[in-house]
Amino acid sequence: MDFLKCPNCQTNNPAGSKFCQGCGQELKQPETTPQRKCPICGAQNDANNVYCESCGQPMQRSVGKATQNNGPYAPAAKKSNTLGIILGILAGIVVLAIGGFYIFQHSGQSSSDDSTVASSSSSSSKASSQAKSSSSKTSASTKTSSFDEAKIKKLVDSKMANVSGDKTVYVSPVNEDKSYLLNNQTQSAASVIKLFILAAAYAQQKIGTIDLSDTYTLKDSDKVGGTGVIQNMDAGQTFTYRELLTYMIDESDNTAANIMIEALGGLDKVNSQIQKMGAKDTKLQRMLMDTASLKAGKDNITSAADVGELLKKIYNHKFISKSDSQEILAILEKNQDHDYLVKNIPSEATIYNKTGIMQNYGVLNDAAIIKNSKGAFVAVVMTQNGEISEEQAAMNSLGLALYNEILK
Repeated sequence: MDFLKCPNCQTNNPAGSKFCQGCGQELKQPETTPQRKCPICGAQNDANNVYCESCGQPMQRSVGKATQNNGPYAPAAKKSNTLGIILGILAGIVVLAIGGFYIFQHSGQSSSDDSTVASSSSSSSKASSQAKSSSSKTSASTKTSSFDEAKIKKLVDSKMANVSGDKTVYVSPVNEDKSYLLNNQTQSAASVIKLFILAAAYAQQKIGTIDLSDTYTLKDSDKVGGTGVIQNMDAGQTFTYRELLTYMIDESDNTAANIMIEALGGLDKVNSQIQKMGAKDTKLQRMLMDTASLKAGKDNITSAADVGELLKKIYNHKFISKSDSQEILAILEKNQDHDYLVKNIPSEATIYNKTGIMQNYGVLNDAAIIKNSKGAFVAVVMTQNGEISEEQAAMNSLGLALYNEILK
């Protein structure tokens, strides 16, 4: 078997590993095939990648259509005509001079338009500016966003106003940079932390430190209480790691979650992977059902923004490969715990979600991607230190209100 030796700690790593299993150092990779260049930033990617691992842009762009930074695509002409180049430069200078004069003459009108957009929503000014830049070549192609942040804020305020305790909400369409965020803060993750364990497992498979098709044999010492069904199964039963991940999400199985944490290298290794996802507020500080650690103040924590951005990346295949993202979405779609945020969503919609609840601490969380024929959006609601029944009623009402506002 070929190995990659880590230059930092000299550990032998399996061929294909991108990070050292001993110290986490990034490993230099031998040339692999097949690969192809990103048409936007030029970075090398796996040939099957749909989105660039470096810049996140699509790996394939349509011929003949304008992109934001490049003109219409056309094969480069293979001529070496010095006179033609000089004439082209002179013509470009003339065009720029005329264009500059025109912009100067109309600058007053442009300034007025920009101030109108900025005053509509300060938090979405960057996204609005990017939208105008990408459509500046033809105003007819400008697409008005259906995401009205002011209306979303009004909905959230009205539905969550009477919820006591801590509460945080994230709402964002999957195809836009815009989002609405209420009171983003670190809170108890409860079983929503299992989304990050799931993501870490697929990320480690990507770098070759685990094969989710490998099997694990259940031991009595693995079993813990709380939610899940594996605790009631006989020792000696075998599962693939992929099956354990499915139990972990769809049954919120705590035993499966703990087995996966150990299989991925323990708390520190999972946390290292979480940091690489860009989740700044998320930390796995204890095993599931470790009540002693919980009483000592060590809880698994995250934020609505971390959870929402992770779901958005998975949906858009920007976290890992398209096939792995589709596997994750298929697992989330099987989850039938729809009692909270998505309870009143019409049956026509497709739902990918994960909930988390800790009755004794007033913790109720739900994170969902909600999709129908008109589009999709991500919604995350996290509450703690309140009344579960009060939190549940607010979530039931808010989920339907968001669906009607964004996708109706």
